[in-house]
Amino acid sequence: MSKTLLKNGHFYGLPNVRAVSCENGKIASLSPNLKNDFDAIIDLQDGWVYPGFTDGHMHLSGLGWSLEILDLVGTKDKRSILKILKSSLEKVDKDTWIQGRGWDQNDWEEQIYPTARDLDKVSPNHPVVLRRIDGHALWANTKAMQLAGLEANIKNLDGGKIIRDEKGKPTGIFIDNAMDLITGAIPKASEKDILRYTKKAQTLLNSLGVTSVHDAGTSKKDIKAYQDLLDKNELSVRIYAMLNDIREDYEFYLENGPVFDKPFLNIRALKVYMDGALGSRGAALLEPYSDAPNESGFIFMSDTALSNIVKKFNNLGFQVNTHGIGDRAIRQILNAYEISGFSKMRNRIEHAQIVHPLDLPRFKPLGVIPAMQATHCTSDMPWADERLGKERLTRAYPWQSFSKLGLAIPGGSDAPVEYPDPLAGIYSAITRQDKTGWPKGGWQAQERLSLEQAIQSYTTWPAYASFEENVKGKIEVGYYADFTVLGQALSTENPKLILETKVTHTIVNGKIVYRAHD
Repeated sequence: MSKTLLKNGHFYGLPNVRAVSCENGKIASLSPNLKNDFDAIIDLQDGWVYPGFTDGHMHLSGLGWSLEILDLVGTKDKRSILKILKSSLEKVDKDTWIQGRGWDQNDWEEQIYPTARDLDKVSPNHPVVLRRIDGHALWANTKAMQLAGLEANIKNLDGGKIIRDEKGKPTGIFIDNAMDLITGAIPKASEKDILRYTKKAQTLLNSLGVTSVHDAGTSKKDIKAYQDLLDKNELSVRIYAMLNDIREDYEFYLENGPVFDKPFLNIRALKVYMDGALGSRGAALLEPYSDAPNESGFIFMSDTALSNIVKKFNNLGFQVNTHGIGDRAIRQILNAYEISGFSKMRNRIEHAQIVHPLDLPRFKPLGVIPAMQATHCTSDMPWADERLGKERLTRAYPWQSFSKLGLAIPGGSDAPVEYPDPLAGIYSAITRQDKTGWPKGGWQAQERLSLEQAIQSYTTWPAYASFEENVKGKIEVGYYADFTVLGQALSTENPKLILETKVTHTIVNGKIVYRAHD
Protein backbone atom coordinates (compact mmCIF):
# COMPACT_ATOMS: atom_id res chain seq x y z
CA MET A 1 0.00 0.00 0.00
CA SER A 2 1.54 3.30 -1.17
CA LYS A 3 1.07 6.20 1.28
CA THR A 4 1.90 9.80 0.42
CA LEU A 5 1.66 12.97 2.51
CA LEU A 6 1.11 16.39 0.94
CA LYS A 7 1.99 19.07 3.49
CA ASN A 8 2.38 22.85 3.75
CA GLY A 9 -0.32 23.62 1.20
CA HIS A 10 -3.40 25.85 0.94
CA PHE A 11 -6.21 23.61 -0.32
CA TYR A 12 -8.96 25.15 -2.44
CA GLY A 13 -12.22 25.47 -0.52
CA LEU A 14 -10.67 24.02 2.65
CA PRO A 15 -9.29 26.97 4.67
CA ASN A 16 -8.48 24.87 7.72
CA VAL A 17 -6.62 22.12 5.85
CA ARG A 18 -2.85 22.31 5.43
CA ALA A 19 -2.06 18.67 4.70
CA VAL A 20 -3.66 15.74 2.87
CA SER A 21 -2.73 12.07 2.84
CA CYS A 22 -3.14 9.76 -0.14
CA GLU A 23 -3.22 5.99 -0.42
CA ASN A 24 -3.09 3.99 -3.63
CA GLY A 25 -3.87 6.97 -5.81
CA LYS A 26 -6.81 8.33 -3.82
CA ILE A 27 -7.26 10.90 -1.06
CA ALA A 28 -7.26 9.10 2.28
CA SER A 29 -7.52 11.94 4.81
CA LEU A 30 -7.91 15.71 4.96
CA SER A 31 -6.53 15.83 8.49
CA PRO A 32 -3.75 13.24 8.54
CA ASN A 33 -1.57 12.48 11.52
CA LEU A 34 1.74 13.97 10.43
CA LYS A 35 3.58 11.53 12.67
CA ASN A 36 2.43 8.51 10.68
CA ASP A 37 4.82 6.68 8.41
CA PHE A 38 4.57 7.65 4.74
CA ASP A 39 6.29 6.22 1.70
CA ALA A 40 6.65 9.72 0.28
CA ILE A 41 6.29 13.25 1.62
CA ILE A 42 5.67 16.14 -0.77
CA ASP A 43 6.35 19.61 0.65
CA LEU A 44 4.12 22.01 -1.27
CA GLN A 45 6.01 25.03 0.09
CA ASP A 46 2.89 27.12 0.75
CA GLY A 47 1.50 26.38 -2.72
CA TRP A 48 -2.18 26.79 -3.53
CA VAL A 49 -3.71 23.41 -4.26
CA TYR A 50 -6.65 22.90 -6.62
CA PRO A 51 -8.30 19.69 -7.79
CA GLY A 52 -6.33 18.47 -10.80
CA PHE A 53 -7.35 20.47 -13.86
CA THR A 54 -9.15 18.60 -16.65
CA ASP A 55 -9.12 19.73 -20.26
CA GLY A 56 -12.66 18.81 -21.27
CA HIS A 57 -12.08 18.88 -25.03
CA MET A 58 -8.79 18.42 -26.80
CA HIS A 59 -6.95 16.15 -29.23
CA LEU A 60 -4.17 14.42 -27.31
CA SER A 61 -2.02 12.87 -30.03
CA GLY A 62 -2.93 15.81 -32.27
CA LEU A 63 -1.36 18.11 -29.72
CA GLY A 64 1.84 16.06 -29.80
CA TRP A 65 1.76 16.07 -33.60
CA SER A 66 1.43 19.86 -33.61
CA LEU A 67 4.65 20.14 -31.59
CA GLU A 68 6.58 18.56 -34.48
CA ILE A 69 5.21 20.54 -37.45
CA LEU A 70 5.43 24.20 -38.44
CA ASP A 71 3.89 26.44 -35.80
CA LEU A 72 2.02 29.23 -37.59
CA VAL A 73 -0.02 30.50 -34.63
CA GLY A 74 0.18 34.26 -34.33
CA THR A 75 1.47 34.90 -37.86
CA LYS A 76 0.13 38.21 -39.14
CA ASP A 77 0.49 37.81 -42.90
CA LYS A 78 1.43 35.45 -45.73
CA ARG A 79 4.96 36.80 -45.85
CA SER A 80 5.79 35.62 -42.33
CA ILE A 81 4.38 32.17 -43.09
CA LEU A 82 6.38 31.84 -46.29
CA LYS A 83 9.49 32.86 -44.35
CA ILE A 84 8.89 30.05 -41.83
CA LEU A 85 8.26 27.61 -44.67
CA LYS A 86 11.43 28.59 -46.51
CA SER A 87 13.63 28.07 -43.46
CA SER A 88 12.10 24.63 -42.86
CA LEU A 89 12.98 23.38 -46.34
CA GLU A 90 16.66 23.37 -45.47
CA LYS A 91 16.09 20.53 -43.01
CA VAL A 92 14.07 18.02 -45.07
CA ASP A 93 14.64 15.80 -48.06
CA LYS A 94 13.04 16.51 -51.42
CA ASP A 95 9.43 15.27 -51.79
CA THR A 96 8.94 15.13 -48.00
CA TRP A 97 5.51 16.43 -47.02
CA ILE A 98 5.74 19.72 -45.12
CA GLN A 99 2.89 20.26 -42.68
CA GLY A 100 1.96 23.16 -40.48
CA ARG A 101 -0.94 24.54 -38.51
CA GLY A 102 -2.14 27.82 -37.08
CA TRP A 103 -2.68 30.39 -39.84
CA ASP A 104 -5.75 32.59 -39.62
CA GLN A 105 -6.58 34.96 -42.45
CA ASN A 106 -8.83 36.89 -40.07
CA ASP A 107 -5.70 38.15 -38.31
CA TRP A 108 -4.16 39.46 -41.54
CA GLU A 109 -4.42 43.02 -42.77
CA GLU A 110 -5.75 41.65 -46.06
CA GLN A 111 -8.37 39.16 -44.90
CA ILE A 112 -8.55 36.94 -47.96
CA TYR A 113 -7.58 33.32 -48.46
CA PRO A 114 -4.05 32.65 -49.76
CA THR A 115 -3.39 30.42 -52.78
CA ALA A 116 -1.25 27.51 -53.89
CA ARG A 117 0.78 29.89 -56.01
CA ASP A 118 1.93 31.70 -52.88
CA LEU A 119 3.39 28.44 -51.57
CA ASP A 120 4.76 27.40 -54.97
CA LYS A 121 7.07 30.42 -55.01
CA VAL A 122 8.87 29.00 -51.97
CA SER A 123 8.29 25.27 -52.29
CA PRO A 124 7.66 23.99 -55.83
CA ASN A 125 9.11 20.52 -55.15
CA HIS A 126 7.95 19.67 -51.61
CA PRO A 127 4.24 19.01 -51.07
CA VAL A 128 2.98 21.55 -48.51
CA VAL A 129 -0.20 21.36 -46.43
CA LEU A 130 -0.86 24.07 -43.86
CA ARG A 131 -4.00 23.75 -41.74
CA ARG A 132 -5.97 26.74 -40.56
CA ILE A 133 -5.93 27.36 -36.81
CA ASP A 134 -9.36 25.74 -36.30
CA GLY A 135 -8.42 22.64 -38.31
CA HIS A 136 -11.41 23.17 -40.62
CA ALA A 137 -9.55 24.48 -43.65
CA LEU A 138 -6.21 23.79 -45.27
CA TRP A 139 -3.89 25.54 -47.69
CA ALA A 140 -2.04 23.30 -50.14
CA ASN A 141 0.52 23.94 -52.83
CA THR A 142 0.40 22.63 -56.40
CA LYS A 143 2.74 19.71 -55.63
CA ALA A 144 0.39 18.49 -52.87
CA MET A 145 -2.62 18.75 -55.17
CA GLN A 146 -0.78 16.83 -57.88
CA LEU A 147 0.19 14.02 -55.50
CA ALA A 148 -3.43 13.88 -54.34
CA GLY A 149 -4.46 13.36 -57.97
CA LEU A 150 -6.74 16.39 -58.14
CA GLU A 151 -8.09 17.37 -61.49
CA ALA A 152 -8.93 20.95 -62.42
CA ASN A 153 -12.64 20.12 -62.68
CA ILE A 154 -12.86 18.21 -59.37
CA LYS A 155 -16.32 18.50 -57.83
CA ASN A 156 -17.09 19.72 -54.29
CA LEU A 157 -17.74 17.13 -51.60
CA ASP A 158 -20.91 17.25 -49.54
CA GLY A 159 -20.19 19.19 -46.37
CA GLY A 160 -17.15 20.89 -47.84
CA LYS A 161 -15.97 23.52 -50.28
CA ILE A 162 -13.09 23.99 -52.72
CA ILE A 163 -12.16 27.63 -53.20
CA ARG A 164 -11.77 28.23 -56.95
CA ASP A 165 -10.36 30.94 -59.20
CA GLU A 166 -12.25 32.78 -61.91
CA LYS A 167 -11.71 29.81 -64.27
CA GLY A 168 -13.13 27.32 -61.76
CA LYS A 169 -9.79 25.74 -60.86
CA PRO A 170 -8.89 24.95 -57.22
CA THR A 171 -6.83 27.78 -55.69
CA GLY A 172 -5.33 25.60 -52.95
CA ILE A 173 -7.85 26.24 -50.14
CA PHE A 174 -10.03 23.32 -49.06
CA ILE A 175 -12.70 23.66 -46.37
CA ASP A 176 -14.14 20.98 -44.07
CA ASN A 177 -14.91 17.71 -45.92
CA ALA A 178 -13.07 18.93 -49.00
CA MET A 179 -9.85 18.67 -47.00
CA ASP A 180 -10.10 14.89 -47.37
CA LEU A 181 -9.15 15.29 -51.02
CA ILE A 182 -5.67 16.34 -49.89
CA THR A 183 -5.17 14.67 -46.51
CA GLY A 184 -5.88 11.25 -48.00
CA ALA A 185 -2.56 11.49 -49.86
CA ILE A 186 -0.46 12.33 -46.79
CA PRO A 187 1.40 9.33 -45.34
CA LYS A 188 -0.41 8.06 -42.24
CA ALA A 189 1.15 8.31 -38.79
CA SER A 190 2.50 4.98 -37.55
CA GLU A 191 1.88 3.47 -34.11
CA LYS A 192 5.39 4.58 -33.19
CA ASP A 193 4.55 8.14 -34.27
CA ILE A 194 1.35 8.19 -32.19
CA LEU A 195 3.21 6.95 -29.13
CA ARG A 196 5.79 9.71 -29.53
CA TYR A 197 3.10 12.34 -30.02
CA THR A 198 1.31 11.20 -26.87
CA LYS A 199 4.44 11.36 -24.76
CA LYS A 200 5.19 14.89 -25.93
CA ALA A 201 1.63 16.01 -25.36
CA GLN A 202 1.33 14.69 -21.83
CA THR A 203 4.68 16.22 -20.86
CA LEU A 204 3.43 19.64 -21.98
CA LEU A 205 0.05 19.16 -20.32
CA ASN A 206 1.58 18.17 -16.99
CA SER A 207 3.73 21.31 -17.05
CA LEU A 208 0.50 23.33 -17.38
CA GLY A 209 -1.17 21.60 -14.45
CA VAL A 210 -3.41 19.29 -16.52
CA THR A 211 -4.09 15.91 -14.92
CA SER A 212 -6.96 14.63 -17.12
CA VAL A 213 -8.19 15.11 -20.68
CA HIS A 214 -11.27 14.36 -22.73
CA ASP A 215 -9.81 13.17 -26.05
CA ALA A 216 -12.23 14.38 -28.72
CA GLY A 217 -11.65 11.91 -31.54
CA THR A 218 -9.76 8.79 -30.53
CA SER A 219 -8.46 6.28 -33.05
CA LYS A 220 -7.54 2.63 -32.70
CA LYS A 221 -3.86 3.63 -32.89
CA ASP A 222 -4.37 6.23 -30.18
CA ILE A 223 -5.86 3.70 -27.80
CA LYS A 224 -2.98 1.31 -28.41
CA ALA A 225 -0.49 4.05 -27.57
CA TYR A 226 -2.39 4.98 -24.41
CA GLN A 227 -2.58 1.36 -23.36
CA ASP A 228 1.14 0.81 -24.03
CA LEU A 229 2.00 3.77 -21.79
CA LEU A 230 -0.44 2.57 -19.16
CA ASP A 231 1.10 -0.93 -19.15
CA LYS A 232 4.52 0.64 -18.55
CA ASN A 233 3.13 2.94 -15.83
CA GLU A 234 4.12 5.92 -18.00
CA LEU A 235 0.70 7.47 -18.62
CA SER A 236 0.63 10.74 -16.65
CA VAL A 237 -2.82 12.04 -17.64
CA ARG A 238 -6.14 10.32 -17.19
CA ILE A 239 -7.99 9.96 -20.50
CA TYR A 240 -11.69 9.99 -21.28
CA ALA A 241 -11.80 8.81 -24.87
CA MET A 242 -14.38 9.80 -27.49
CA LEU A 243 -14.08 7.29 -30.31
CA ASN A 244 -13.89 8.54 -33.89
CA ASP A 245 -17.03 7.99 -35.94
CA ILE A 246 -15.10 5.51 -38.08
CA ARG A 247 -16.02 1.83 -38.03
CA GLU A 248 -12.40 0.69 -37.77
CA ASP A 249 -12.00 2.75 -34.61
CA TYR A 250 -15.27 1.93 -32.82
CA GLU A 251 -16.16 -1.56 -34.06
CA PHE A 252 -14.44 -3.47 -31.23
CA TYR A 253 -16.18 -1.40 -28.56
CA LEU A 254 -19.52 -1.54 -30.33
CA GLU A 255 -19.30 -5.33 -30.08
CA ASN A 256 -17.79 -5.51 -26.58
CA GLY A 257 -19.30 -2.49 -24.88
CA PRO A 258 -17.83 0.62 -23.27
CA VAL A 259 -14.88 0.66 -20.89
CA PHE A 260 -15.63 2.66 -17.76
CA ASP A 261 -14.71 2.93 -14.07
CA LYS A 262 -11.02 2.59 -14.95
CA PRO A 263 -8.62 4.96 -13.23
CA PHE A 264 -6.67 6.05 -16.31
CA LEU A 265 -8.50 5.13 -19.52
CA ASN A 266 -12.26 5.19 -20.01
CA ILE A 267 -13.78 4.55 -23.43
CA ARG A 268 -17.50 5.25 -23.40
CA ALA A 269 -18.23 8.04 -25.92
CA LEU A 270 -18.46 8.61 -29.66
CA LYS A 271 -17.39 11.86 -31.38
CA VAL A 272 -19.53 13.01 -34.33
CA TYR A 273 -19.33 16.11 -36.54
CA MET A 274 -22.37 18.13 -37.59
CA ASP A 275 -20.82 21.31 -39.02
CA GLY A 276 -17.60 23.24 -39.54
CA ALA A 277 -16.06 26.31 -37.89
CA LEU A 278 -17.03 29.96 -37.76
CA GLY A 279 -13.69 31.34 -38.95
CA SER A 280 -13.81 29.43 -42.24
CA ARG A 281 -17.59 30.00 -42.60
CA GLY A 282 -18.25 26.29 -42.23
CA ALA A 283 -20.37 26.61 -39.07
CA ALA A 284 -24.02 26.04 -40.04
CA LEU A 285 -26.13 29.12 -39.34
CA LEU A 286 -29.89 29.55 -39.43
CA GLU A 287 -29.40 32.75 -41.42
CA PRO A 288 -26.57 33.57 -43.89
CA TYR A 289 -23.23 34.98 -42.83
CA SER A 290 -23.31 38.76 -42.52
CA ASP A 291 -20.09 39.04 -44.54
CA ALA A 292 -21.07 36.35 -47.08
CA PRO A 293 -24.83 36.59 -47.79
CA ASN A 294 -24.75 33.58 -50.12
CA GLU A 295 -23.24 31.27 -47.50
CA SER A 296 -24.68 29.72 -44.36
CA GLY A 297 -22.19 26.94 -43.59
CA PHE A 298 -22.24 23.17 -43.93
CA ILE A 299 -24.35 20.40 -42.40
CA PHE A 300 -22.51 17.09 -42.45
CA MET A 301 -25.48 14.77 -41.86
CA SER A 302 -29.25 14.78 -41.67
CA ASP A 303 -31.34 14.74 -38.48
CA THR A 304 -32.29 11.17 -39.30
CA ALA A 305 -28.69 10.01 -39.76
CA LEU A 306 -27.61 11.53 -36.44
CA SER A 307 -30.73 10.19 -34.72
CA ASN A 308 -29.85 6.68 -35.86
CA ILE A 309 -26.30 7.04 -34.53
CA VAL A 310 -27.55 8.38 -31.21
CA LYS A 311 -30.08 5.58 -30.83
CA LYS A 312 -27.56 2.86 -31.65
CA PHE A 313 -24.78 4.09 -29.40
CA ASN A 314 -26.92 5.28 -26.48
CA ASN A 315 -28.63 1.88 -26.43
CA LEU A 316 -25.22 0.26 -26.03
CA GLY A 317 -24.13 2.57 -23.22
CA PHE A 318 -22.11 5.13 -25.18
CA GLN A 319 -22.44 8.88 -24.77
CA VAL A 320 -22.66 10.73 -28.11
CA ASN A 321 -20.69 13.99 -28.35
CA THR A 322 -21.48 16.02 -31.46
CA HIS A 323 -19.45 18.92 -32.81
CA GLY A 324 -21.86 21.82 -33.21
CA ILE A 325 -20.82 25.46 -33.60
CA GLY A 326 -23.54 27.26 -35.60
CA ASP A 327 -27.11 27.75 -34.37
CA ARG A 328 -28.54 25.66 -37.24
CA ALA A 329 -26.26 22.73 -36.43
CA ILE A 330 -27.04 22.98 -32.71
CA ARG A 331 -30.79 22.97 -33.36
CA GLN A 332 -30.48 19.84 -35.50
CA ILE A 333 -28.32 18.11 -32.91
CA LEU A 334 -30.87 18.88 -30.21
CA ASN A 335 -33.60 17.52 -32.48
CA ALA A 336 -31.71 14.24 -32.88
CA TYR A 337 -31.03 13.97 -29.15
CA GLU A 338 -34.71 14.66 -28.43
CA ILE A 339 -35.87 11.99 -30.86
CA SER A 340 -33.43 9.21 -30.01
CA GLY A 341 -31.24 10.13 -27.04
CA PHE A 342 -31.39 9.11 -23.40
CA SER A 343 -30.90 11.93 -20.91
CA LYS A 344 -29.01 9.57 -18.59
CA MET A 345 -26.30 9.27 -21.25
CA ARG A 346 -25.41 12.97 -20.87
CA ASN A 347 -25.00 13.48 -24.59
CA ARG A 348 -22.91 16.53 -25.36
CA ILE A 349 -22.63 19.32 -27.90
CA GLU A 350 -18.97 20.12 -28.37
CA HIS A 351 -18.29 23.88 -28.66
CA ALA A 352 -21.94 25.10 -28.67
CA GLN A 353 -20.75 28.53 -29.77
CA ILE A 354 -23.75 30.16 -31.46
CA VAL A 355 -27.05 29.18 -29.81
CA HIS A 356 -30.48 30.50 -30.74
CA PRO A 357 -32.40 31.79 -27.67
CA LEU A 358 -35.23 29.34 -28.36
CA ASP A 359 -32.80 26.43 -28.12
CA LEU A 360 -31.07 27.40 -24.86
CA PRO A 361 -33.84 26.02 -22.61
CA ARG A 362 -33.88 22.71 -24.50
CA PHE A 363 -30.52 21.59 -23.11
CA LYS A 364 -31.53 20.96 -19.50
CA PRO A 365 -34.63 18.73 -20.00
CA LEU A 366 -32.75 16.72 -22.62
CA GLY A 367 -29.77 16.26 -20.29
CA VAL A 368 -27.46 17.72 -22.94
CA ILE A 369 -24.07 19.10 -21.87
CA PRO A 370 -22.54 22.11 -23.67
CA ALA A 371 -18.76 21.53 -23.76
CA MET A 372 -17.23 24.94 -24.41
CA GLN A 373 -13.75 26.43 -24.71
CA ALA A 374 -13.32 29.95 -23.30
CA THR A 375 -10.26 30.85 -25.36
CA HIS A 376 -12.21 30.21 -28.57
CA CYS A 377 -14.32 33.21 -27.62
CA THR A 378 -11.40 35.52 -26.95
CA SER A 379 -9.66 34.37 -30.14
CA ASP A 380 -12.79 34.88 -32.27
CA MET A 381 -14.22 38.08 -30.78
CA PRO A 382 -12.18 40.53 -32.94
CA TRP A 383 -13.98 39.32 -36.09
CA ALA A 384 -17.09 37.47 -34.87
CA ASP A 385 -19.27 40.52 -35.53
CA GLU A 386 -18.23 40.40 -39.20
CA ARG A 387 -19.51 36.83 -39.49
CA LEU A 388 -22.66 37.25 -37.39
CA GLY A 389 -23.66 40.91 -37.43
CA LYS A 390 -24.51 42.77 -34.23
CA GLU A 391 -27.97 41.26 -33.74
CA ARG A 392 -26.65 37.70 -33.40
CA LEU A 393 -23.70 38.49 -31.12
CA THR A 394 -25.82 37.93 -28.01
CA ARG A 395 -26.10 34.26 -29.08
CA ALA A 396 -22.33 33.83 -29.09
CA TYR A 397 -20.53 31.76 -26.46
CA PRO A 398 -23.41 31.96 -23.92
CA TRP A 399 -21.62 30.51 -20.89
CA GLN A 400 -23.50 32.32 -18.13
CA SER A 401 -26.84 31.72 -19.84
CA PHE A 402 -26.13 27.98 -19.73
CA SER A 403 -24.96 28.16 -16.13
CA LYS A 404 -28.15 29.94 -15.04
CA LEU A 405 -30.07 26.97 -16.45
CA GLY A 406 -28.17 24.71 -14.05
CA LEU A 407 -25.96 23.09 -16.66
CA ALA A 408 -22.44 21.79 -16.21
CA ILE A 409 -20.14 23.46 -18.75
CA PRO A 410 -16.89 21.49 -19.14
CA GLY A 411 -14.10 23.81 -20.25
CA GLY A 412 -11.05 23.02 -22.31
CA SER A 413 -8.80 24.20 -25.09
CA ASP A 414 -9.56 22.16 -28.21
CA ALA A 415 -5.76 21.85 -28.42
CA PRO A 416 -3.97 22.08 -30.73
CA VAL A 417 -6.49 24.69 -31.93
CA GLU A 418 -5.78 26.71 -28.78
CA TYR A 419 -2.84 26.42 -26.39
CA PRO A 420 -3.89 24.01 -23.60
CA ASP A 421 -3.25 26.33 -20.63
CA PRO A 422 -6.11 26.09 -18.10
CA LEU A 423 -5.10 29.40 -16.53
CA ALA A 424 -5.57 31.14 -19.88
CA GLY A 425 -8.99 29.49 -20.11
CA ILE A 426 -9.97 30.62 -16.62
CA TYR A 427 -8.82 34.17 -17.39
CA SER A 428 -10.82 34.24 -20.63
CA ALA A 429 -13.91 32.86 -18.90
CA ILE A 430 -14.02 35.52 -16.19
CA THR A 431 -13.00 38.51 -18.35
CA ARG A 432 -13.97 37.78 -21.96
CA GLN A 433 -10.93 39.87 -22.80
CA ASP A 434 -7.67 39.20 -24.58
CA LYS A 435 -4.39 39.18 -22.70
CA THR A 436 -4.03 42.95 -23.09
CA GLY A 437 -7.37 43.57 -21.38
CA TRP A 438 -9.31 44.37 -24.57
CA PRO A 439 -12.14 45.17 -24.79
CA LYS A 440 -12.67 47.18 -21.64
CA GLY A 441 -15.31 45.53 -19.49
CA GLY A 442 -15.29 42.35 -21.58
CA TRP A 443 -16.87 41.29 -24.88
CA GLN A 444 -20.56 40.45 -24.35
CA ALA A 445 -19.75 40.80 -20.66
CA GLN A 446 -23.12 39.46 -19.51
CA GLU A 447 -21.86 35.97 -20.38
CA ARG A 448 -18.73 36.06 -18.19
CA LEU A 449 -18.34 33.34 -15.59
CA SER A 450 -17.48 33.94 -11.95
CA LEU A 451 -14.09 32.70 -10.79
CA GLU A 452 -15.74 29.83 -8.93
CA GLN A 453 -17.62 28.82 -12.09
CA ALA A 454 -14.47 29.07 -14.20
CA ILE A 455 -12.63 26.76 -11.80
CA GLN A 456 -15.59 24.38 -11.93
CA SER A 457 -15.25 24.34 -15.71
CA TYR A 458 -11.83 22.70 -15.27
CA THR A 459 -12.70 20.48 -12.29
CA THR A 460 -16.20 19.38 -11.28
CA TRP A 461 -18.00 20.10 -14.55
CA PRO A 462 -15.77 17.96 -16.82
CA ALA A 463 -15.87 15.25 -14.15
CA TYR A 464 -19.65 15.21 -14.46
CA ALA A 465 -19.41 15.26 -18.26
CA SER A 466 -17.34 12.05 -18.15
CA PHE A 467 -19.46 10.29 -15.46
CA GLU A 468 -16.61 10.65 -12.94
CA GLU A 469 -18.15 13.16 -10.53
CA ASN A 470 -17.78 10.71 -7.63
CA VAL A 471 -14.02 10.25 -8.05
CA LYS A 472 -12.69 13.37 -9.76
CA GLY A 473 -12.83 17.15 -9.59
CA LYS A 474 -12.86 17.68 -5.81
CA ILE A 475 -10.47 17.52 -2.89
CA GLU A 476 -12.42 15.00 -0.86
CA VAL A 477 -11.73 11.64 0.75
CA GLY A 478 -12.10 8.85 -1.79
CA TYR A 479 -11.41 11.06 -4.81
CA TYR A 480 -8.40 10.63 -7.07
CA ALA A 481 -5.23 12.14 -5.65
CA ASP A 482 -4.85 14.54 -8.57
CA PHE A 483 -3.78 18.08 -7.75
CA THR A 484 -2.71 21.23 -9.57
CA VAL A 485 -0.49 23.33 -7.31
CA LEU A 486 -0.02 27.02 -8.08
CA GLY A 487 2.41 29.60 -6.77
CA GLN A 488 -0.43 31.91 -5.76
CA ALA A 489 -4.18 31.80 -5.23
CA LEU A 490 -6.44 32.56 -8.18
CA SER A 491 -8.22 35.88 -7.66
CA THR A 492 -10.38 38.36 -9.53
CA GLU A 493 -8.74 41.39 -7.92
CA ASN A 494 -6.28 41.65 -10.81
CA PRO A 495 -7.28 39.03 -13.40
CA LYS A 496 -4.09 39.50 -15.43
CA LEU A 497 -2.17 37.98 -12.52
CA ILE A 498 -3.87 34.69 -13.36
CA LEU A 499 -1.91 34.66 -16.61
CA GLU A 500 1.32 35.15 -14.66
CA THR A 501 0.60 32.41 -12.12
CA LYS A 502 3.07 29.52 -12.17
CA VAL A 503 2.33 25.83 -11.81
CA THR A 504 4.70 24.58 -9.10
CA HIS A 505 3.58 20.93 -8.94
CA THR A 506 1.31 18.64 -10.89
CA ILE A 507 0.34 15.49 -9.00
CA VAL A 508 -1.45 12.53 -10.56
CA ASN A 509 -2.42 9.43 -8.59
CA GLY A 510 -0.53 10.79 -5.60
CA LYS A 511 2.75 11.10 -7.54
CA ILE A 512 4.54 14.18 -8.84
CA VAL A 513 4.49 14.23 -12.65
CA TYR A 514 5.75 17.81 -12.90
CA ARG A 515 7.74 20.06 -10.56
CA ALA A 516 8.64 23.60 -11.60
CA HIS A 517 12.32 23.36 -10.77
CA ASP A 518 12.80 19.95 -12.43
